[in-house]
Amino acid sequence: LGTTLHLLAGGVAGAVSKTCTAPLARLTILFQVQGMHSDVATMRNTSIWREASRIVYEEGLRAFWKGNLVTIAHRLPYSSISFYTYEKYKNWLQMIPGLDSNGGLGADVGVRMVGGGLSGITAASLTYPLDLVRTRLAAQVSCYH
Repeated sequence: LGTTLHLLAGGVAGAVSKTCTAPLARLTILFQVQGMHSDVATMRNTSIWREASRIVYEEGLRAFWKGNLVTIAHRLPYSSISFYTYEKYKNWLQMIPGLDSNGGLGADVGVRMVGGGLSGITAASLTYPLDLVRTRLAAQVSCYH
């Protein structure tokens, strides 16, 4: 694949997967924020179903995707960069003597692990500001009481 297709394939795959899992991500963030601001007794009575029902009742079904456009704005470049740089890092690492594809299964696994780690670090470093905005938007709770 060419550079453009690598970037596009990674970005689209990331955006679709994040949109599908957005409700669970929103619940996760809300539980994390509640844990910081609630006492233990309040948290004991909270369940996923109770929190999901509260969101639907107070904010509507669309609230599960609150901040999803920002998530996609983050995930598109993150996945694109990760997908593209993984292949680049893997190719560079295979140029190291002993780590080429003839180095056996252990060398191949090592190249993939290090390549994946480096691509994740690169993508996360370049897209961190968007991740911060996404998390803050998803953590907002609307109260209509």
